[in-house]
Amino acid sequence: MKERKKAMRALMYLTQKRDDSIKGRCVCNGKPTREWLGREETASPTAHLESIYLSAVIDAYEGRDVMTGNVPNAFIQTPIERKVGEEKIVMKITGVLADILVNDVPDVHGGFVVHENGRKVPYVVVLRAIYGMLISAILWYKKFRKDLEEIDFVFNPYDPCVANKIVNGYQQTIRFHVDDVMSSHIDPTVNDEFEIWLNKMYGEHGEVKTTRGDEHEYLGMTFKFDFKKGEVKVDMIDYVKGMLEEFPIKFNITIEEVIPKVTKSDKESS
Repeated sequence: MKERKKAMRALMYLTQKRDDSIKGRCVCNGKPTREWLGREETASPTAHLESIYLSAVIDAYEGRDVMTGNVPNAFIQTPIERKVGEEKIVMKITGVLADILVNDVPDVHGGFVVHENGRKVPYVVVLRAIYGMLISAILWYKKFRKDLEEIDFVFNPYDPCVANKIVNGYQQTIRFHVDDVMSSHIDPTVNDEFEIWLNKMYGEHGEVKTTRGDEHEYLGMTFKFDFKKGEVKVDMIDYVKGMLEEFPIKFNITIEEVIPKVTKSDKESS
């Protein structure tokens, strides 16, 4: 009964992407769990902005091959390890989603149904991390860190989301922000091998797609490397454009009109 009271509600989100395809994601409403979960149980480290900038400068100066990528369905690949005697993590499924599950696969879900206010409500035990759960990010971090350490990466003492490894006499640097990863090494074949490793470890539910070259979209920022000059430029112009396109209220000024003013102001202040 106690676990049932703490059960999280399942939510289904549908989003139409820019290519007009429909993306669906089942998540859970983990907000009520704040009442009994402490910050130390839910807080997950993320890469410091300073680390991302400084390491990008090093990449440009040393002329490293840069690779960015995203681990698909990262949380669902993270098992929840429950100690003996610990409460189960329970999720309740309601509404149309419950009807679909019970009606389509009654043999699987029928035994977990209770009736609340005349509606069928399945209760299920959560065995893997799910988007929306407060503990999902920290569980994924611990798994990813452990996996990297097992292939000899050493984590930076000042930033728990930066790790380095010496390969063929040169440093490989990994930065990650939850499931968004950036890797760099002077030898492109090292990133080739790291991409193979990522797909071997986490490609079961979708390919780990990567980007190579001198321009990368990473964490809402655009990184433009000029390896001949040893320089890198970072901006968020495309990210802001996307926000304005999706924002329901349309403005009379465009981002193209704003950018020259910002650039001019920055030059005058410097």
